Amino acid sequence: MDFVLPGQEIEQLAGTLSKHQAESLTAYGEAILAASLRMNLVSRRSLESLAEHFIDSAALLSVVDPGAGELADLGSGAGFPGIVVSILRPQAHVTLVDSRRSKVVFLKDVQRRVGLSNVSILHERLEDLAGRVEFELATARALGDVETALPWCLRLLSSGGRLVLFKGPGWSEETERARAVAEQYGAEVARTETVELPGLSRATTFVEFHVKHE
Repeated sequence: MDFVLPGQEIEQLAGTLSKHQAESLTAYGEAILAASLRMNLVSRRSLESLAEHFIDSAALLSVVDPGAGELADLGSGAGFPGIVVSILRPQAHVTLVDSRRSKVVFLKDVQRRVGLSNVSILHERLEDLAGRVEFELATARALGDVETALPWCLRLLSSGGRLVLFKGPGWSEETERARAVAEQYGAEVARTETVELPGLSRATTFVEFHVKHE
């Protein structure tokens, strides 16, 4: 199985790719394929549609752009969207957080191979980071149940901080529960924006939470 970078689709969402960025993204995709031969990095279905994960990750930048600031990818897993964002926005600093040792080992290998000097990797559970770090901007692509995971994400934000979640078509069923959880932790749903993914017959809804200023 070979990885073919969906370059045109990524450019529609995140701007023009340099040759170096295209090469780095391709190297990342190839690293995922290679690592998946020896470890359970991503699901079989994800491997077969790997390019979609790159497009989906790039779509974040059409909603919120860290610029020269910082972005935390909570529960980064194989590095989506954090690694993609770090390559597309080399002036930003991206912190990848994951609790699984195998995923952290993979992320560090990609960081070394691709030469990502703007990436930090934390081998931590979100629950254990609360009170120790604060982020102004964070994202989570595979959050899971909002009642369980959303509180831990919100606890990692600074006053006025923002959290952007990737959600699918089931978001409408979670909306009221998410609003209620956010309110408990001094936050609110600030906006939702649905982005059509180029070349794919689906869209991603981005939900942005704001922590209210103290």
